[in-house]
Amino acid sequence: NMSATVAAAAARPSSRFPSSRRFNAVRTHTRGRSVVRRVTQPEEPQPDDFVTFNAIVGGGDWSVVQAQVREAAVSGRLTPGVLGAAYSVYEKCKETAEAPEVLKTLENVILLLTQTLQQLDATPAVRLIDELMTIDPFVEGDRVKAAVDDAYAEGSVAPDDLKGSLQMMLDGMAEQDEAWEKHVAHASQTSSEEEFEQLLAHASGRMEAQRRLTQLKAICDAR
Repeated sequence: NMSATVAAAAARPSSRFPSSRRFNAVRTHTRGRSVVRRVTQPEEPQPDDFVTFNAIVGGGDWSVVQAQVREAAVSGRLTPGVLGAAYSVYEKCKETAEAPEVLKTLENVILLLTQTLQQLDATPAVRLIDELMTIDPFVEGDRVKAAVDDAYAEGSVAPDDLKGSLQMMLDGMAEQDEAWEKHVAHASQTSSEEEFEQLLAHASGRMEAQRRLTQLKAICDAR
């Protein structure tokens, strides 16, 4: 359950809007695959944003948090300002030395808010890429080509938009390569077998995402 401190912090708007740099590489999970996207940027939160965030975390249980995020999205109350409120509360809880599990839960809330905002803002091209990332383009290239051709024929996605979105995702991953290499170098020193297994799984997923995106881009460039 979420600490009462979190709700209290959410109820008291912070005068200092924190940096979001720690979370600038978010992995959006799409049916078992990870696509790295540019993050929805938080905005300076307004009082109403703190009210919405407080309602999201007030239930305590994670399933309630997820339901509240969905409800806020459907009602139009989920905005980048709510994400900004989440960052502010996170920073405040760090300053007050909240328990690690509370901070971890807040990090998960921030990721959930970011992913949900991305889904709300997703263009038809990004939604198509999400679908195509569930297919191995090296194994089922014809299926990928057919899906792309169908989207073009229907007019639901413009070729330039699809190619541009693929390039944006590849550029985003390239920008993160240096930070990722530093993370791997540090994390690989862990003595925890579980953490090392998680690192290997993360690295494998990242390589697979780059592999698929690169091949998708090649297929689309050839259409």
